[in-house]
Amino acid sequence: MKSLFERSMDKSLIQLENVTREYVNGDVVTPALRGVTFDVGEGEFIAIMGPSGSGKSTLMHIMGFLDTLSAGTYHFEGSDVTTLEDDQLARLRRDRVGFVFQSFNLLQKSTVLSNVMLPTAYGGLPHKERKSRAVSAIKSVSMEHRTGHYSNQLSGGEKQRVAIARALVNNPSVIYADEPTGNLDTNTGKLILELLAELNDEGHTIVMVTHEEEAAEYSSRILRLRDGKLVSDTSNGHKRRGGYKK
Repeated sequence: MKSLFERSMDKSLIQLENVTREYVNGDVVTPALRGVTFDVGEGEFIAIMGPSGSGKSTLMHIMGFLDTLSAGTYHFEGSDVTTLEDDQLARLRRDRVGFVFQSFNLLQKSTVLSNVMLPTAYGGLPHKERKSRAVSAIKSVSMEHRTGHYSNQLSGGEKQRVAIARALVNNPSVIYADEPTGNLDTNTGKLILELLAELNDEGHTIVMVTHEEEAAEYSSRILRLRDGKLVSDTSNGHKRRGGYKK
């Protein structure tokens, strides 16, 4: 039986093999990841879980081109990420991935439309096309009635919907969601997870870091880390709807 990494590249969006990340401060070496291997197929909804210090945030930062690995290999859409220059990595971050963070990271004194348009600012698109993309992304998260509102006028759940729209605006290959329900109440968190599940049903690949078992149940596959190592990789069978609670 073939290992996960031995699947052909044309079936996998992401492939990591023996990925190691160490942080060096003088003579002190702190390992964050220790030989992590797995892949992510197009259209999957992956939950990455583990206790504090397990390496899950470091792993997501590497997968999202926000950090670099110390050893091992990382292929994204068939390209060896370790061979790419900084400007190539920046283009991948801009065009091929979308990010959703626990703290939303919206510009507080900018409108919903301006926030969602922001990732399109550096791709050379005409303003009309940028606006059209943003309007479409806002509609996809049912926030069109708030398009002209400033982000500091929105509730937490509305801010996260706007953040998801912003992640979608460049039609990325994958959406990385880092504790997307961490700052939300129970009911609002459930709505955000249902939205992510709906986007996945539409074909979007989603990789989510979470510490909540109920949130992970919305995924189709759960990876568990401990002490920088991948200790389990299990199919979730099917997504559970309506089961989220803090």
